[in-house]
Amino acid sequence: MDTIPSIRVWFLCFILLNDVRCQSKSNIKQLYSDVFSNYQKSIVPNSDFSSPLNITLIIYLITITRFQEVDQTLELAAGLHATWTDEDLSWTPSSYGDAQDIVVPLTDIWTPKFALVNSVETYEPLGGDNANFATLNYTSVVSIFTADVLASKCTTNIYKFPFDSQTCYLIFNVLGMAAKTVTLNSVSDPVDLSFFTPNSDWSLQSYKGETSVWNGYSIFTFTLTIQRAPLYYTVLVCVPTILFGLLNPMVFLLPVESGERIGLSITILLSYAIFLSMVQTAIPATSNPMSLLLIIMIVTIAISGIILAVTIYISLLYHRDPQTKMNVFWRFIGTRGNAVTSVQPFTNDCEGEKTKTWTETSPSWKDVCDGLDTIVMVISYCVLFIINCAYFIAVLV
Repeated sequence: MDTIPSIRVWFLCFILLNDVRCQSKSNIKQLYSDVFSNYQKSIVPNSDFSSPLNITLIIYLITITRFQEVDQTLELAAGLHATWTDEDLSWTPSSYGDAQDIVVPLTDIWTPKFALVNSVETYEPLGGDNANFATLNYTSVVSIFTADVLASKCTTNIYKFPFDSQTCYLIFNVLGMAAKTVTLNSVSDPVDLSFFTPNSDWSLQSYKGETSVWNGYSIFTFTLTIQRAPLYYTVLVCVPTILFGLLNPMVFLLPVESGERIGLSITILLSYAIFLSMVQTAIPATSNPMSLLLIIMIVTIAISGIILAVTIYISLLYHRDPQTKMNVFWRFIGTRGNAVTSVQPFTNDCEGEKTKTWTETSPSWKDVCDGLDTIVMVISYCVLFIINCAYFIAVLV
């Protein structure tokens, strides 16, 4: 029976001892007072000034805001998580109620000022008021998180628009700190997508982060490749361009005597010109390099103009005086459309009727126009087929 009171005594002692070791506000105040009593925040916390301070970086990609092809600018939201060792910020947890971590304002300790080197906006430290606090660990490890909306210069290549992808570089360094003072390091996987929100126009294709020394400064380079979502531009620009191209040669199916050929050709040409003016804002206006789709559109409207000119010329031939002498070229074209192979009964008589050759026939100007219609229409469709196939091979391969 005496064992039960003894167990209670030991249990109460354990609770009391544990309560003594718990963190309290007074412990944290004392810890803060002791740690910062002789701390100099203006001095870089190198343990040995013969070697640089090592800062480990991880970049958190939050979202891709937008990409501007003409301005060659990439805007995104991202954050930098930095850790380093400051031996002046260490303590023994058992002396302060087992306090292993504390959060302090950035203004109380030395912190690196990160900046985006290839920024298109003001060259200033990242974060601003967003990076207010740092986490200190009793092992002297200091960590901060700095987030901001970044706008960097990004060289664009819209040759394969709208099936293009862009590779951009975000270069970070510590303001005013050369590589001999501060060195940036990265972990094995320095890019974190835990908070990433996809963009509807651009998808993240690949990414990587690496550190290097550039012009005497240690830099962290975040490389990302983004790919455009092509569906909208395919439906808005590519498909109508192909349809306009296929519609152009069909004017040669109309009879010349109908009088509607020239009107239809002009209507198609003007319709495509109006279409170009409507979609010009959807195509990036840059010439370094020029979009292959824009070249295809220019070629398409040029073919439409050529077809209009050929249509007018065929109409002139159709109404030419039947007594006008026809040269060999027109005679050849006129006989191609009406070429018929006659079947003669076999006889041993070598003096049978001879079949006339195309040089001996006399086609009419209507026959010449019919032959031209067929030839020009076939050539037009062949050219358009080759152009469209070449475009899709160039942008998709």
